[in-house]
Amino acid sequence: MSTATAFEGVVNGSSPIAVHRNPGGWSSDAPQNAIMLSGSFRPVHRAHRALLRIATRVAGEDREPCFEISVRNVEKPDIESVDLQQRVSQFKERGDTVVITRAATFLEKARLMPGTTFVIGFDTAIRLFDDRFYNDVESPHPSIDAMSELRDLGSRFIVGGRHDADGVFRTVGDIDIPSGFESLLVPIPENLFSDPISSTQIRESQNSG
Repeated sequence: MSTATAFEGVVNGSSPIAVHRNPGGWSSDAPQNAIMLSGSFRPVHRAHRALLRIATRVAGEDREPCFEISVRNVEKPDIESVDLQQRVSQFKERGDTVVITRAATFLEKARLMPGTTFVIGFDTAIRLFDDRFYNDVESPHPSIDAMSELRDLGSRFIVGGRHDADGVFRTVGDIDIPSGFESLLVPIPENLFSDPISSTQIRESQNSG
């Protein structure tokens, strides 16, 4: 599959997914048994790679590590083709796998790639069971409905913690998880991953340089 076909198919909505493997090139076949870190990757940095690498170890299974970029975002405009190409071009290391989708939510991603284990940070994890972040869903308990379906699809979350303003490391144990869903969230211990660098910090340093 050509680069143009892969990119444009997802951008214009004619294809649900495009996958680039280094080596291997492009295909439209969804990854099987994947562990996936989703993000905007503006830019990709060491903490992204470290988080995915360590989460793969924590998962304790033979899974394909993938980065995922969604053309659609719940809170932002769609990513245009040129911008998307620039973001994908960052993943040059041997073994890099980049998945391009139009799936804006974890549930949409899980429907597209059942059984995927998602890698997320603490701030994202606390939103999973917060109904306020499901404004487009008509249900008395939209978060429970979404997480129930995601669980049925065989997905779960590996969660990287963070230090709060007081220096306390916050992780899965600090999240109010409804009964029956505890196994959906697996923590990464503080001693394995604690890197405060962010894409925002990198962009700011580049703009000031």
